[in-house]
Amino acid sequence: MSSYNNGDFDTSTKFGITLAVPVIKAKRIRILSASIANLMMPFGVNDYNFRYIQTVSGTPTTYDTAISQTRRWVDVPAFVTYMNGILSAGVTFTYDSDTNKLTLVASSGNTVAVPAWNYNTTSSVAQSAGYRLGFTNLTTTASAATVTADGFPNVILRTNVIYVVSNISTDSNNDANIGNIIARIPVNVSWGSLIQYENVTSQFGAPVFTERVKDIQITLLDEDYQLLVNPNNAYFNIAIGVEY
Repeated sequence: MSSYNNGDFDTSTKFGITLAVPVIKAKRIRILSASIANLMMPFGVNDYNFRYIQTVSGTPTTYDTAISQTRRWVDVPAFVTYMNGILSAGVTFTYDSDTNKLTLVASSGNTVAVPAWNYNTTSSVAQSAGYRLGFTNLTTTASAATVTADGFPNVILRTNVIYVVSNISTDSNNDANIGNIIARIPVNVSWGSLIQYENVTSQFGAPVFTERVKDIQITLLDEDYQLLVNPNNAYFNIAIGVEY
């Protein structure tokens, strides 16, 4: 199967296939192989907004800075240069390569603070860029001249794994309660390279919920169980084995 043959409203990471000849009396399925280009940008629709609070002359002001969802950076210093070009006046980022942490710095006489990572959501998924930048604090940080992240800047790769979700099996169990994951593909190549997954040893198969398979829907999720975004012409190819 390939996302190349998908419909007009499908994408390379969410598509459907109608089989010319239906599969009859299927019992179990398993992924045999898959391939997809690693062209995923680090920030997506759920975590592109970086919020911070700058206090000037005793007056706090909240700023929202939108990080591009359509570009990448070769390293963290390049990302810091980009951020310092879009942050409000009087606020900059610095990066310590020894500790691998970012620090938000206010201009002389002012202070900054970073809200809790889940300031705009009640779900278990980080909905702000702060978490990806390493600010995983559960409450708003104290307003200070500098605020250093407690985690590392996850700003180079979008995800470490790709979850393959289908409409023909509902037997998986995971921390997001998604019951139809049929594969977990590691992203073990650098950006721009081809991810190639071969399942040649595992005999594990997921039970299908219907013995007649005609229409197959495939969705790819990142490690936060959010829809993966890749260029539409970066086709996803998958081979599925069927056990009768």
